[in-house]
Amino acid sequence: MTDTANNLSPGYRRLAIVSAIGGLAGYALVYTIFAAALNQISPICHDSDTLIGWLFRVSMAAFVVCVLLGGKYSDTIGKLPVLMVGCLLMALGSLGFGCINTYPMAIVMSLVMGAGGGFTEAIAVGIIADVTSPKRRTSIMNYGQVFFALGAVAGPLSVTWLIAINIDYWRWAFVLTAALCVIAALVIFAAIRKREERPVGDAQHGDWRSVFKDRAVIVLSLGVLFYVAAESGQANWLARYFKEDLATGAPLAAASVALFWGGIGIGRYFAVWTARYLSDYAIIVVAHGFALICQITLLTTQSETVALPAVILLGFALGPAWPTIVSRASALHPVQSGTVLAVVVSAGAVGAAIFPPAIGQAADHVGMRNALWVCVAMLIINLAIFIPLLLKNRGQSSGR
Repeated sequence: MTDTANNLSPGYRRLAIVSAIGGLAGYALVYTIFAAALNQISPICHDSDTLIGWLFRVSMAAFVVCVLLGGKYSDTIGKLPVLMVGCLLMALGSLGFGCINTYPMAIVMSLVMGAGGGFTEAIAVGIIADVTSPKRRTSIMNYGQVFFALGAVAGPLSVTWLIAINIDYWRWAFVLTAALCVIAALVIFAAIRKREERPVGDAQHGDWRSVFKDRAVIVLSLGVLFYVAAESGQANWLARYFKEDLATGAPLAAASVALFWGGIGIGRYFAVWTARYLSDYAIIVVAHGFALICQITLLTTQSETVALPAVILLGFALGPAWPTIVSRASALHPVQSGTVLAVVVSAGAVGAAIFPPAIGQAADHVGMRNALWVCVAMLIINLAIFIPLLLKNRGQSSGR
């Protein structure tokens, strides 16, 4: 969608945002129920962190391919049709994953869910960016991501509740998620029937050169890569860390994922307000600095009493970073917004494809606690990237 927000009717703008939020919430459920049910999925993977890591790797590989394809075609056929395809693929993959009994089937369904996520996340964010005025973009982007976090909380909590009833009921979380993704697809279909956007990206169809030549796009893409490496590296192994290193029960281990994403949601909601007063780069730097302190605290404590609030605060600190970085990227090439966001978000998927599996492989040799120090390194790298940008842009308009 490349029409300005002022050219869209309020009713359509609301319907488009609801469609985007539905897609984000669906992807949040798909992404987080897997992490929450990790200890129950483990026997299917022969209790090998390395084999579990391959599920992450396959899912993110499919994500990268589809986010790039989705970004390319969304600039020409519109974002809503691509978003609907993503929700339907997530529904299929989630339903299939709820029925798996073998490791090869888990690989296939992880691939399908990853493909659906690739067609969903960047496109949903792009829709919100397209229908929002530049002055409110960072605030609304964080607000939209609050709903991602709500889905990310609801998923792990549902897994916690289900396995507390029966250890095998975790499968129902995937089945219910599939149903919700279908509902989201129906809402998107309603928006398609009323859509007002007229994509004008045909002149740049297939031309990625201007995007890849833009240094700002590359820098922001690297920032997203290292951020997602830290976030997903911790989130995907959080339940395992609580059970193995902090010796908690299975329900509390699963609930730790919900607490983490709850913190992220609160942080993003808080950023809706702070974005009015702080520059984008200030928000990003403060977020990473506070997250670094919380991450170190989480990895050095031996007490679940300390670890639980540390998890919440870590999520709170990380929360505003991703939406704010993406907000900066969304305005760089308005005619090719889908392509730009696809490049930036796919960089994050690369981080998620490389680092969580690598942490799993390392954990098989050095233990999960030691392996998770990779997340600390990623946060330090991002501070090295964004502190100079903050200093360079001090006093300039943040462009929100």
